[in-house]
Amino acid sequence: MLLDNNYYRQTFIIPKQDLLENKKKWKPLYTKDDKVRSLQLLDNDLYFLSQYNAQNYTLCKTNIIASNFKKPEILIPERNDEVIGQYGFTKDGIYYTTIKNGVEAKLYLYKEGKSIPIKLPFPSGNINLQVKGKDFSDIWISCSGWANEEQRFKYDLKTGSFLPENITPITKYPEFDDIVVEEITVKARDGEEIPLSLIYNKNIKRNGNNPVLIDSYGFYGYSRNPFFARIYLLWANQGGIMAIAHVRGGGEKGEQWRLGGYKETKPNTWKDLIDCTEYLIKEKYTSKNKVAIWGASAGGITVGRAMTERPDLFKAVILEVPTTNVLRDVLTMSNNADEYGTLKDLKAFKALVEMDAYYHIKKGIKYPATLITGGINDPRVPVWEPTKFAAKLQSNTASKNPVLLQIDYEGGHGVNTTAIHGHSNLSDIFAFAFWQLGHPDYQPKEKK
Repeated sequence: MLLDNNYYRQTFIIPKQDLLENKKKWKPLYTKDDKVRSLQLLDNDLYFLSQYNAQNYTLCKTNIIASNFKKPEILIPERNDEVIGQYGFTKDGIYYTTIKNGVEAKLYLYKEGKSIPIKLPFPSGNINLQVKGKDFSDIWISCSGWANEEQRFKYDLKTGSFLPENITPITKYPEFDDIVVEEITVKARDGEEIPLSLIYNKNIKRNGNNPVLIDSYGFYGYSRNPFFARIYLLWANQGGIMAIAHVRGGGEKGEQWRLGGYKETKPNTWKDLIDCTEYLIKEKYTSKNKVAIWGASAGGITVGRAMTERPDLFKAVILEVPTTNVLRDVLTMSNNADEYGTLKDLKAFKALVEMDAYYHIKKGIKYPATLITGGINDPRVPVWEPTKFAAKLQSNTASKNPVLLQIDYEGGHGVNTTAIHGHSNLSDIFAFAFWQLGHPDYQPKEKK
């Protein structure tokens, strides 16, 4: 199998006997243009998810002997507002999952040509599906959400009930009992609906005085699906509102959502973040002096450009191992060109200029307080990128807000690091944000 950057495969097939006799008569089964994922063989039929002429996927089948991946039999057609995820065979039918807006998971049973919705044991943002096989009725799901630890259930089709079957005991977190999750959509300047996840204590008041930390990414079609996010819950437990802006460029609403924030359309990504911020201010969740935005890795483009385009809108900015100088990044990290663009094409070059946060720092502008981190061993974002950005920002800002650069001499890009080291970095990020947003417990103490 040969993969491209969209993880589509070019796959070849050979008769078993030819392989054993070393004849090597490989023949193409399907190409990357067929946009096939999650292939399963059942008897003489191949089942698969197809994104060919279907942004949110269809579930299809074709015969392995006379296969046709562009014109297969479509079992489950594309859904307008749900992306098909996993599927599995049982003797009762095909179970499959979908997700809406990247945050609302659903489970269905496809039987006798119809899709039957199955009510989950609790509202979930993520489902992992397991089945025993086509000759059995056994099915298990693992559900999780922003404030719900993953739990495993066995489904009984006859009674329509879920029986808990957790492999390990579920840990109780009484300190999070008052945390609630609100899933909303924000109307963007062009009419698109941007999913926005909010996590906060149920007792907060919408008086414009709550510290808000907005986490945003929006690249590679990556979906910020809900998981049991202890770090987000900790922010909420300290009296803040944690927000996740599911901006264009991600995959929360399917392939079209990714393409809506890609190369020439990339400005939609940071403008979506700006729209979400303005919504939270308008609806009294917070105010300008109480908003911090946080972007890591490629999310540095999202957050860096939101900051340089609307420096008046944010009190604090956190850029964690960020891509901030994409014009140079595509030269030194050529594998990013497929996502960001290339210097060799004028149209793509103009798009790179537009998304380069370093380029858009201007002299005499009052920029927010900013924490920038870099990893000396980072293989994905060279340490010169955040360093260079910090130097230019320090030199050009007209405000007295701090611009801090923190270099990690042990870690890299946040992977292959110890839990203690990772928690230490997070504590620095949260402490900086709470300090700048005026949380009384995080203000410097005067020397006596």
